[in-house]
Order: sequence, then structure tokens, then C-alpha cells
Amino acid sequence: MVDAKHERVAQEITKFEERVMEKVKSEIVRVEAEMSEKLKEKVNLEIARVAQEMKQKLKIATVAIVVVGTIVGIWTSLTV
Repeated sequence: MVDAKHERVAQEITKFEERVMEKVKSEIVRVEAEMSEKLKEKVNLEIARVAQEMKQKLKIATVAIVVVGTIVGIWTSLTV
């Protein structure tokens, strides 16, 4: 009778462990998905920030090229 009770308790513990492990695995999957989504958002924000920064630098470089070109054009017209 004690052995039967012991066996039943052991089976219940095993089932409990299996349920806990399933919940843990499920939670791990949920957390990984959430972290992955947050990481994607951060990466996309950083890409947008870098793209904006590069556009700004390109505008500055374009203005510098136009200014230098104008100076060269004026200098050339004055020296000819």
C-alpha cells in the first residue's frame, strides 16, 4: 500500500515537472520573440538615425562642392 502511494506521488511529481517545463519553455519562446522584436525595432531606429545623419553630411558636402565650384569658376573667369 505504501509502495502504491509512493508510486502515485512519484507520477504526480513527474507530471508536475513536465507541466512546469512546458510553461518554462513557453515562457522562453515568448521572451525570445519579445526580445527579438525589440532588437529589430532598435536596429531599425539606428539605421534610420544613421541614414538621416548621412543625408545631412551629404547635404553639407554638396554645398561645399557648389561653393568650391563657384569659387573656381569666379577665379578662372578673373584670371583669363
